[in-house]
Amino acid sequence: ERLDLPILIAPETITVREANRTIAALLVDRQSATNERGLQLYRALSEMSREEQGLQAMTDLVAKLTGKIVLVQDKRLEMKALSVPGQNQIELDPVLEALSRREELPPALRNRKAAARAPQSCWQQLLPVEENVGRLVSPIISGDRARGYVSVIGPADKLDMMDTLAVEHAAAAFALDMARTKAVSEAKKELRGNFLEGLLAGTLPQKEIDRLAGRLDHDTTQPHAVLTFAWTGENQPSLRRLETAVNWVLVNHRRPALLHIYAGEYVCIFAALKSVDDMGSAAALGRRIQEAVQKEFPDASLIAGMSGPAETLADWPRVYTEAVQAMQLGERLQLGEVVAFSSLGVYQLLVQLEDIPAVRAFTEGVIGPLVAYDQKHNSSLALTMDAYFEHHGNISKTAESLFIHRNTLLYRLERIQDLTGHDLNQANMRLGLHLALKLWQLRSDKEW
Repeated sequence: ERLDLPILIAPETITVREANRTIAALLVDRQSATNERGLQLYRALSEMSREEQGLQAMTDLVAKLTGKIVLVQDKRLEMKALSVPGQNQIELDPVLEALSRREELPPALRNRKAAARAPQSCWQQLLPVEENVGRLVSPIISGDRARGYVSVIGPADKLDMMDTLAVEHAAAAFALDMARTKAVSEAKKELRGNFLEGLLAGTLPQKEIDRLAGRLDHDTTQPHAVLTFAWTGENQPSLRRLETAVNWVLVNHRRPALLHIYAGEYVCIFAALKSVDDMGSAAALGRRIQEAVQKEFPDASLIAGMSGPAETLADWPRVYTEAVQAMQLGERLQLGEVVAFSSLGVYQLLVQLEDIPAVRAFTEGVIGPLVAYDQKHNSSLALTMDAYFEHHGNISKTAESLFIHRNTLLYRLERIQDLTGHDLNQANMRLGLHLALKLWQLRSDKEW
């Protein structure tokens, strides 16, 4: 070092003649030599991918070659792999925080489809952190869109041609690795889908169920909860987009879960439970999914249901059916939450009775006059009756919930009794009125 004289230590397998030839080529034609090193990196990464060494090992190799931080992110900018060289002096946390924001991507890369059509493959940026920190970033292209991003991060004035080639070749190799991983995932997904479709439809013989259950890469012997999700209304996003949003929440869920789009209608989750008393964790999962979906699709309308536990695989079809029923009832009752089948109470019975002509006639005879009166006078007797039963007939609490005076409530209750012919002071009549109201709430054509 005192004489400014470089000393190279070569592996024992390299002869002096080979080392001399490589050094001479580098000095004479640096461009060609650098390109060759880039190709060597690509071949090495491709071999690691074929051997399934994993994204982290591949990232470590790129970091070792460049001597700089290497970060691999997925399409949502979540970190998939990170390698930091031992001599790194850049503060890492501010860099990772900055690169988690989509607005820090080059404009050409913010749209994943546009990134796949971009004329260049590498972008250089100064990062909004400490002075003189930059990155080279390339999109990881698979098909017609970017599936992720790879960055080489270091002092901005030290990012060189070798770093550029490294990030470009790494992106190409990572694309192959991600495509292979996705193909394996799709094959497993198809196997799970075929199994679940047959199981829930009741078309699989028991021997086939036992055979396929062992190939699911999922422990079906544990108790499970079933959650179902679907869009409602017109002009909603696709089920695939809902599936992607749900799957993103499941990545951070602590318990195993199977995800499937059943019959092209519902997104279903079969979530493993610690025990049959662990339905609370499934309810918490449902709330997290609902919050995440509403955040990502604020203009969409989501319905959801839940049931369980299914103690054995044989219980899955029944529990799935209950979850769907809860979801559909939640839509009809406009509950706006993940509806547990166990919370439906009397609705579980009423939904079986609502289409019987005598029951429908009874409902229309009792509630119909209230609805007609409300429409004619722009009043809210039906809603008043609902609030009255919701508060167990407590006048003060009912009036408070409706933001009206007690005397106003008492007047409305008198009108309700006159119009329906039901005396709220008589238990049988009060029960009949309450049942008629709940049956009316189930109707898709109800108006109030």
